[in-house]
Parts: sequence; structure tokens; C-alpha cells
Amino acid sequence: MTSKENDQMRIEAVDIDQKDGAEMSEAEQIKELAANELDPKEEKHLVWKLDRHIAPVAMGLYLIAFLDRANIGNAAVGGMTEDLNFPANGLSVATSIFYVTYVLFETPATMLLRSLKPKRLIPAVVIIWGGISLANGFCKTYAQVLACRLLLGVCEAALSPCLVLYMTTFYRREELALRLCYLYMSSALSGVIGGLIAAGFLKMDGLQGLRGWQWLYIIEGAITILVGIIVFFAIANTYQSARYLNKREKWMMSVRQAQEAAFNHDDGFSWVEIRKAFTDPVIWLSGFVQLGLDVCLYGYSTFLVVIINQFGFDRISSQGITAPVYFFCALTYFIGALVSMRYQIRYFVLLPLAIITAIGYAVLIGYPPSVGGQLVGCFLAGAGIYICVGLHVTWLGQNVAGFRKRSVSVGLQQTVGNTGGVVAGQIYRSVDKPRYTIGHGVSLAFWVLAIAGMTAEYFIWKSRNAAREQMSAEDKDEMDVRGITGDQHYSFRYAL
Repeated sequence: MTSKENDQMRIEAVDIDQKDGAEMSEAEQIKELAANELDPKEEKHLVWKLDRHIAPVAMGLYLIAFLDRANIGNAAVGGMTEDLNFPANGLSVATSIFYVTYVLFETPATMLLRSLKPKRLIPAVVIIWGGISLANGFCKTYAQVLACRLLLGVCEAALSPCLVLYMTTFYRREELALRLCYLYMSSALSGVIGGLIAAGFLKMDGLQGLRGWQWLYIIEGAITILVGIIVFFAIANTYQSARYLNKREKWMMSVRQAQEAAFNHDDGFSWVEIRKAFTDPVIWLSGFVQLGLDVCLYGYSTFLVVIINQFGFDRISSQGITAPVYFFCALTYFIGALVSMRYQIRYFVLLPLAIITAIGYAVLIGYPPSVGGQLVGCFLAGAGIYICVGLHVTWLGQNVAGFRKRSVSVGLQQTVGNTGGVVAGQIYRSVDKPRYTIGHGVSLAFWVLAIAGMTAEYFIWKSRNAAREQMSAEDKDEMDVRGITGDQHYSFRYAL
């Protein structure tokens, strides 16, 4: 019998979450599985297969999520604010109110992922929010738009942290940076696609008695519903239930999971793990850094088309001009993520790109006299926004171990961070056009604070790594006796 056949015969023991009285204890099963060495070429092929089945789904979901939350800016330029008699600050309020329910429901949704299962939770919320987006196209009053935005926030709250958490259960820590790059890069690509299709849909103005901005909501909402239905059949709850993996590949996944088990094991709901997340000061620091980053992300993604429209372009041209700006953001993200993964660095990729974004906001505040100069400011500001947001989330995901602690930590980070959407909606006010000095100035202030916070995170995690390098054998034995696991274990090293 070959080695591979022998491995496949042991497939019954690969599910390290089962506790049904097997002869070996669960800890012994994990230890035995972790002792296996995988063929690098075979593992590379496995990861490539995961990428083919997980990355397109994750990117598609995140893309439509950003389309559906940020298209209010496209609709506003297309005439929605005039047609529905928005008050002077109506667009700001409608933008901000989405994040009220988004923030309130984000952490609970993350904590429910394990119980409700990804295959049920994710497609359900996508289909529901697609219906809400479609309904937005038939709104007749400003109040109805606000109601749709509130409901949309409830549904979209489950997506981002749940997708991040879902991907951490399939990939090793060192593999996550590039894979989560696919996820967050799609938020920039949504700007490319959103600007182009908005330009097309606005040309449908008057068709069947509907305005162009109504067609924008109706068609995008219908597409979202279709995607939600497709995702139900495409997504797997765990690697054990993934139909695209054969027995050998599932065994390899169990080995990978066993080798990461000291950091990723899940013993079910635990108040101890939740308390670990809430009492770790770096988790809170990460949340406030994310707040500074998200103020800029949501302000930029929602109001870029409005800002460009004030440069003197008409409604259709403004939509199209956003496309190359967003493409530049996506390209920068992709290159930065490749460098981050290749050299296993986070902070020293984030810092230089964050400085470029700060320069971009300074250019926009200065309001160059030429349209070209103003557009350069938009390009520079966008250079670091998307990658800093995405890579910072990845950074925390890598530096928190234990499924429950990670789920709460990511949810907490996203909850604090996404309150930035409320701020972003209030700083880009219609009364401040065309320069939007307050919006750009507040964004720059939050961005600089975020840079300072990221620097603090880097030095805290670096000092923790150094302390563990200095631990004696007696200290390690004592830690083992106390049963300390996860990212507090002496063998865990924080990504820098």
C-alpha cells in the first residue's frame, strides 16, 4: 500500500472537531496529524484549488457589497437628491445612517457565524440586501431612502467580518495576506465597475418612465439577488464539506489545521475567549486605528464621484472618470499585498503608502488651480486607502489566535472602525462644495492618527516577540502547566 493510500485510509480521523469517543484523545489525534510533513508541491496545488473556489466568491460578494452601499453617491450625482427633495444635509445623513445599523449588528453577526453556518448566513443576508437595494429604486420620498439605508446596514454588517473569519479557517496565517488582498482589492474594483456601469445606467434616464438613478438601484439589486442564490451553491461550511476537495486533499487540510491547532482550535462558545479579546489593549488600539482608516475609506468611496463632479465635469463624465482612479487604487493594493506576502512584512508596507495618502489629502486641501492638479490629489489620496484598510485587518487576523477570540476581535475591530462611516457622511457636506475643505481636513487628521496607532501596534507586537525569545525553559513549562494557548502561548510569534 502506498503512503498516499495509507493517508487516505486514515481520513476518518481527520476531523479534529469531532468528539465522539475515538480511541485516541482529541489532543493525541491533533499531535499525530501535525507530525505529518506535506509535499510542498502538493500543498501548493491544494492552496491553488482553494483560491479557485474561495477567492472568486469572496471577491464577488465584497464587490457587490461596496457597490450597493456606495452607489448612493452615483445616484446623487444622477439626480436622486433633487428628485426626492433631499434636505441640505440629506446626502450626508443618508450616507451616515447606513453605518449606525452596520456597526450595531457587526459583532453579533460575527459571533453567530459558527452556529448559523456560512452556507446559510452569508447567502441569506446577500439575497435580502439585494431586495432592499432593488426597492431603493422605487423610493418616492427621502424617508423611504433612509429606511432602505438602515435595513441595508443590518444585512451588510454580517459580510465583511464573516468573510475574513471564514477565510482564516481555510488558510495558514502566512497565506492570508494575499488572500484577503483579493477580498479588499475588490472594494477598489467596485469603484471601477460602479463608475462605468453608473455612467451607462444614467443614460437609461426616461426608459419605462424611470430615472437613470432608479435603474441603477434596480439592476444592481437584481444582480445582488442572483449572486446570493449562486453563492448558496458555491460556498462550503468547512473543508470537510467542500465538494471540490477529494479525500486526499481533505486529509491534507486536516494536517494543516492540526499544525495550526495550537493557535486556531475551537472548543465552542467560551466566555473566557471573549474576555481575552475584550481585555487585550491591542485589540482596542487596532479598532481605533481602523476607525481612522475607515473614515477615509468611506468618505473616499462614497464621495469621490461627487468631488470629481465639482471639478467641472458633467454627470455622466464624472462617473467614468472615477474608474481610472479606482483602478490605480486596486493596482497599488495588489502590488503592495504581493510585497507583503513575499517578504512577510506588514508595517513597512503600510507606512510608506499611508504617507502617500496623507500627501494626497494635503494636495486636495490646497485645491490646486488646475483640474489636473486636483485629480493628482485624488490619485495620491487613494494610493494607500484601500491597502491600509485591508492589510490592517489581515494584520490583526494573523496576530490573534483561537477561533472564538479571533472572531470577537475581528468583530470588535470592525465595529469600532466602521463608526468611521458615520463620521465620513457628516464631514463631506453639500454646503462645502466645491472645495470640501472640512471633509479633506478631517480625513487627513484621522489618517495621521491612524498612522501613529499603527506604529504603536508594531512596537507593542515587536516587544512581545522579543519577550518570548527571552523566556527560559522553566517559564515555558509553567505556561504549559497553566494551559495557556492561542496567541498568548510562548511559541506564537506576531507578524510584523
